Amino acid sequence: MKKAYVILVVALCCLPMLLFPIAGEKTSAEKRELAAFPSLFEEGRFNASFSQELDAWITDHFSFRSELITANNLLKATLFSTSDEDQVIVGQEGWLYFAETADDYLGQNRMSEEEIESVVSVLRLMEEYVAGRGGRFVFAVAPNKNTVYPEYMPSYYRRTQKETNLDRVTRRLAGEAYFADLKGALLACGEQTYHARDSHWNNLGALQGYNAIMKAAERPHETYAGEDWEWRRIWEGDLDAMIFPKLGYKDLQAVFSTEWSYTYTSNFHSEEDILIATRNEEAEGSLLVFRDSFSNALLPFLAEQYETAKFSRAVPYTLHELETTAYTTVVVEIVERNLGNLLRQAPIMPAPQRDPEETGAAAEADAVIRSRETGGYLHYYGYAEKGAEEAGRIYLRLTNGTEERLVEAFPVFEASLLEKETEEMGKRENRAGFSAYLPLEGYGDYEVAAVLLEKRG
Repeated sequence: MKKAYVILVVALCCLPMLLFPIAGEKTSAEKRELAAFPSLFEEGRFNASFSQELDAWITDHFSFRSELITANNLLKATLFSTSDEDQVIVGQEGWLYFAETADDYLGQNRMSEEEIESVVSVLRLMEEYVAGRGGRFVFAVAPNKNTVYPEYMPSYYRRTQKETNLDRVTRRLAGEAYFADLKGALLACGEQTYHARDSHWNNLGALQGYNAIMKAAERPHETYAGEDWEWRRIWEGDLDAMIFPKLGYKDLQAVFSTEWSYTYTSNFHSEEDILIATRNEEAEGSLLVFRDSFSNALLPFLAEQYETAKFSRAVPYTLHELETTAYTTVVVEIVERNLGNLLRQAPIMPAPQRDPEETGAAAEADAVIRSRETGGYLHYYGYAEKGAEEAGRIYLRLTNGTEERLVEAFPVFEASLLEKETEEMGKRENRAGFSAYLPLEGYGDYEVAAVLLEKRG
């Protein structure tokens, strides 16, 4: 009997290897490309990494891998409320949360007060630019799921009493007409607005976000208050697929009876497309949305309200499109956990020119200045050394030898262009990043003569 048991165990362990050719993994539940079978020789030489690459291939293509992952995580989730997937937090009553939102939830890695003010400055400059071209600017933050539904988070995640980044930005923007308070709208809704096993809101949540955005845009719109809808168990949650790839569980989704009038004018594949364009002949106005995945569910509601709409996931934000296209409404939608990204890449738009007499409190600072030509613009970026009392606006003084101009720069540290400096930023808190795009036509013969920092107060 004992011998038979040993034979059975060995057979079960060997079975996945024997089934490689017919049952190996073809796709990844972790939304990544599976490892390719390695080459023994590369460019005529022995591949020294063959062993490691083969191990990675075996790990990815192991027969019944998804089934084993599902079984293992299901057992751990049931018994211990944990999983082996580090991107997923197993909550209470079957709820799942995206692990990257834990810092916000716990009040950790908070932005400094100066960074919060820099975010406000970035938004101020965008709003000024859009308004100057006759459009209406709207800024909207999609809350993390555990911001709206903290009650299902594991009890060992203990929140502090500190304000979150979203709370601080909301408080700072409370008097700004362009700010759409999505958190307030979601908390006021009497229905479940987020999927239990997905990181995003459901269609009801998107509806609350849409109405808040339209209110901030000061635009008459259909509220869908009396629209018929029903719950259907049809949604495949992104978090669920990560830890239970073979479970086949369907989450609830709010399905509306609405018949949409808009059509796609872009080569549409899915809501994840980098660029999506729509048209509704029954509506008026034009819309430009810079967005992330939370706008997937927003898109139908917004597209229905404008004759033309463009939804872009491109970064940096291409606001300079307003130089050639008059958009009625411009929306920037970003998820709570990515608020800090607003300080990593400046929107592409002409830097606003300023009157030198209005910057009497600004002083020259030691600075590292770099430049590049891109898309018809001269892009100046870098960082300045600042004292503790210097935390205001950042200006660039430009000269062509005979004439001087002053422009205001975004308080943005171009992380993707300053890789070495980005690694050192944690050690050098006295650096003020800046970024400004200047049209080559009109500024092509100017150079930055000085970087000016406005003093606090």
